[in-house]
Amino acid sequence: MSAHVNRSRVIFRHWDQETGLDEVEERFTTLEDLFALCLRSSATLLVDRVVIEGQDAKGAQRVVTLVFQSVTVSNSDADGPH
Repeated sequence: MSAHVNRSRVIFRHWDQETGLDEVEERFTTLEDLFALCLRSSATLLVDRVVIEGQDAKGAQRVVTLVFQSVTVSNSDADGPH
C-alpha cells in the first residue's frame, strides 16, 4: 500500500477590529490549487498553516502541518534582495 492523502487545507488567519482573531479554512487538491490559494491571500487574510491528512504506507493515520509566520513587506523593501 502506498501513502495516500485524504484531505488537505490551508488555514488563514483574519483579524477584525470588532470580532477579533478568526480562522478561515480553504481546501485544496493539487499543488497548483495550494499555490493559487497562497497567492490569493491579502493583508487581511494571511496564510497561517497548511494541514495535510492521510495514511502512510502501512495504513496508519498521519497528519502533516506546515506552519508559517507572516511578514509585511513595505514598498521600500521591494527593491531589496529577493
